[in-house]
Amino acid sequence: MRQIAPGAITSGENGVTESHTKSSLIHSTFSGLSSQYAAAIINGVGQLVVTGVLARLLTPKDYGLVGLALVYTGLASLLSQFGLGVAIVRRPELTPRYVRAGFTVSVGLGLLWTVVVYLTAPLVAAWFENVELVPYIRALSLLFVLTSPGFIADALSQRHLAWRRLMWVDVGAFVGGNAIPAIVLALLGYGAWALVWSQLGQALVRSVLLLRAQPHPKAFRLGPEIRDLLRFGSGLTLARIFNYLAFQGDNLVVGRVLGVVPLGFYSRAFKLMMFPVTYFAVIVTKVLFPVMARLQGTPDKLRQAYYTGSAVIALVSAPLGALMVIVAPEIVQILLGPKWTPAVIPFQILTCGIMMRNAYLMAYCLDGALGEMRKRTIRDGIYAAGVVLGSLVGTRFGLTGVATGVLLAIVANYVVAAGMSLRMIQGSWSSYLRSQTGGIVLGLLAATVAIATRLGLRAMEVGAVGVLLTTTLVTAGMVGLVIMLQPDVVGEYGRHALRLAATALSAKLQPRGAGRLQLLSRGLARWH
Repeated sequence: MRQIAPGAITSGENGVTESHTKSSLIHSTFSGLSSQYAAAIINGVGQLVVTGVLARLLTPKDYGLVGLALVYTGLASLLSQFGLGVAIVRRPELTPRYVRAGFTVSVGLGLLWTVVVYLTAPLVAAWFENVELVPYIRALSLLFVLTSPGFIADALSQRHLAWRRLMWVDVGAFVGGNAIPAIVLALLGYGAWALVWSQLGQALVRSVLLLRAQPHPKAFRLGPEIRDLLRFGSGLTLARIFNYLAFQGDNLVVGRVLGVVPLGFYSRAFKLMMFPVTYFAVIVTKVLFPVMARLQGTPDKLRQAYYTGSAVIALVSAPLGALMVIVAPEIVQILLGPKWTPAVIPFQILTCGIMMRNAYLMAYCLDGALGEMRKRTIRDGIYAAGVVLGSLVGTRFGLTGVATGVLLAIVANYVVAAGMSLRMIQGSWSSYLRSQTGGIVLGLLAATVAIATRLGLRAMEVGAVGVLLTTTLVTAGMVGLVIMLQPDVVGEYGRHALRLAATALSAKLQPRGAGRLQLLSRGLARWH
């Protein structure tokens, strides 16, 4: 593998090295977004189908048991990665020795944590006061040895901005390793084991596909490069542990205090809420991270990228979250079935914080690009404490109280994350608020239209499917119409994002001779 020079972008798709220019970064960003969203659509639809099928074949207890086991194995997975992927992506110069050293550490940590998790399974089960957890934790300990060989290949693909490659890897791993095995095993009556084996299957398939798609030196190496990689990873790992506790602390509290059946309901509510996070905001920040890392030496461009990314996330998240809150009863009834009704209210409360939960992901993108791991660690520590404390206090009021406590923690973290980010880029609150205003306005509009539409349809005794589809179409249509008639509603940074998207679209369509679409995209590019 050749050395990668600082400021160069090596395309994993065609092997061409591009200079660090504005046009190449724009092209890479929007190419990455389009590829990742193609995968997101496929995976998202697949996840909805699998979620709906499994919810009718499995019980809340099945989900609760596996959910508790995953709380522990998920925390251990952070220690098994040790921030190696981010260290590989961010390193200015990368030689084959660093790649070999990273592969050596990742495989070694994978083996180590498989053994540790297997041996400690009885202790964890005793802490949760549920001996049934032991076999599930021990089976899931294999995740570490299955995923670790693909860590470096994944990081190299991100470094090379090879988003199309990662798209097909993710689709193949989900369909072949997770969806099909989970449904087949659930139909055969394996219960919670269907969830366990599908997790292992997805990990195995993804590692195999990554290693085939992104060849790299795999000879083990013990040298000073390991120290350099681990130095960066140590700071990142502590931050990720806090971040993981923030994301899983409520599940831990619910499972430990309220039990596995309430956890089953809560985990499904959390899963539904996370769809917009997983299939929108995470993808945006995943694509922006290597781009922002290349802009760390140009403060003005970095600041503009932060505001624009924040605006895009708000413009999509706020109206989508508002719609989901209003039609939550229909979403749960259609996707999960009547037996999951207790998940509706927690789902609505958690979804109220979608825009803020998505927006603070830009902070992770920024401090990762700048290497500000100390700030991330402090912020995630505060957030984790808020989630755990809010969940503990909320358990007095059941799942509704837990969801409310988590929502308050999200609000606090949103403010803290924005403040830290603005200090890093020397930005202003007024500019940041301008990036959020468009999303808030569209969110209020979407909520108003969705409430009126849903109430009217329910008064006419329309079925759940009709209510969900009609309310979604009417709300989306109204939001789109307002944007077309009053483009200023998206705000300064929203218009900037649209111009960038139009420029990238025009360049992509030009060789294909798509005349009408070129005129449209050029018109959008001039939009102000």
